[in-house]
Amino acid sequence: MNRTKTLPVALLALFALTVPACHHGNRQPVMRVNPEFVSLSKEQVFQRGEEWFAKRKYPKARTYYQHIYETYPNDPLGRRALLRVADTYYMQGDPVNLVESQYKYRDFINRYPSSDRADYAMLQIAMVSFKQMERPDRDPAKMHEALEKFDDMIRAYPKSPLRGEADARRQDVLNRLAKHEHIIAQYYMKRHSWNAALLRLNGLIDQYGQYNERDAAFYDLATCLQHMGRKGEARLYYERVISEFPKSQYASRARKSLASTS
Repeated sequence: MNRTKTLPVALLALFALTVPACHHGNRQPVMRVNPEFVSLSKEQVFQRGEEWFAKRKYPKARTYYQHIYETYPNDPLGRRALLRVADTYYMQGDPVNLVESQYKYRDFINRYPSSDRADYAMLQIAMVSFKQMERPDRDPAKMHEALEKFDDMIRAYPKSPLRGEADARRQDVLNRLAKHEHIIAQYYMKRHSWNAALLRLNGLIDQYGQYNERDAAFYDLATCLQHMGRKGEARLYYERVISEFPKSQYASRARKSLASTS
């Protein structure tokens, strides 16, 4: 009788896998290196990565950058390559890769805090949160997170050449937060909850001085005051719409509303 036939199939499979291992002894696994990397200088490998990056082949570009960083981590080009690894994840733009890019930008700052590109890495960390923001009528948590990260970057690098971009993006976040408050105020207005709407609008105007829809906010504030019987105060805000935003669509509406408060 053939005893081999009586062995369980799983055991036979395990035996087949272990025999080659025994045959080769304790040899260490061989690390495979892309032959292209061996034949090129580090500068050429990095340039190949840049070429794939320009073609938007981000995973392909990443293999070149990773080789440079892993091989020359303390070289200026190696540092630059780590930042480009983060950029490849950021440019892919989906939720998973954005999180990975933020991790890589943080890793860069932790490893090279004195780098002249640390300000860029901090800006990009904020930009990840910026890209993750919901619409103004949704949860504002990511808006607050983005605002905090832009503030961190500006505090850390107030004289950075990237300061202008950080300021502009920060204002975009503030506009969206203001819009969030404005939407809530308008929700109350539709339900004739004039006092609740008034509180939101006053807070909006006080907190977000550069809100890009201040003409609408002033007009809505005047409307609330008018419905609450505070016609004198309503007139002041209608007049502000007319004087400060003469070309706004709300200016003509304010003129008509102003006539009804006299």
